[in-house]
Amino acid sequence: MEPIKKTVSVNKNIIFSIFLIMALLSGCVSSDTILVANTQPTSAISKKETSDNNILSIRSALHENRNSIDIYLTLATELVKNQNYPEAIYNLDIAIEENPDSYLALNLRGEVYYLLGDFDTAISDFNSALQLNPSFSKAHYNMAKYYNYIGDVKLAIFELNEAIKYNNKNFYAYEMRGKLHQKYKMHTEAIQDFDYSISLRPKNISSLYYRALSYYEVGRIESALDDLNQVLDNNPHLTNALFIRADIYRSLGNIDSAITDYEVILGMEKNNTKAKKELIVTRRLKTL
Repeated sequence: MEPIKKTVSVNKNIIFSIFLIMALLSGCVSSDTILVANTQPTSAISKKETSDNNILSIRSALHENRNSIDIYLTLATELVKNQNYPEAIYNLDIAIEENPDSYLALNLRGEVYYLLGDFDTAISDFNSALQLNPSFSKAHYNMAKYYNYIGDVKLAIFELNEAIKYNNKNFYAYEMRGKLHQKYKMHTEAIQDFDYSISLRPKNISSLYYRALSYYEVGRIESALDDLNQVLDNNPHLTNALFIRADIYRSLGNIDSAITDYEVILGMEKNNTKAKKELIVTRRLKTL
């Protein structure tokens, strides 16, 4: 966690124990891998139990350290994961009252208000965080999300440039900037941004998908196909990805694979008119 400006008196052993618990349990929450031998009925139940246990552990530490800004922040973060936004705001209000210079607390509270649709309050908190720490990349990224939401692409890209300037490992900022470049047909720039995002997180399926779209638009069909294969290996039910891959297969003369993709789409969406039409056209190609 980034340092805060106000020094508080805390029990270091309890703080260490809580963060150790969080570190051990966070792997269960964020891991992309689910073991085949797992006997849990659903991963959702397991995640919910983990989050509840985390919150109980943090509350226990907070009971012993009422003035610890770090623990309030940790509790609020876990409450957000649990979608308990009102209580998250309550704890962040306390943290900010204890230390008005905590840009971390202000930014996180802004994120919660943003999720609740209170954009004016969210922007106020993001601006306050940036006044305290102008190089805080995450707050610049959050501002970019808002500007993109209201359609101000110029300001969104400006904030994304700032986010990347202050943290060149912010793969979310690279991906978002790539999507904005793609929207305006700037595919070379988009591909470069997606490259950066994927280099920072190789299994970033979202960036792989969007990079495939730009590859497709500039005629780099084999590269697009490679990205789409990775995307669909991760999630075989993405209809848009299946449509594009089928079109690529058809352009490469791989008619059987194209037919298979259209059939997969219809297996999920039996009334998909576009898939029906393309399947008929593709089957006719096979008879030529």
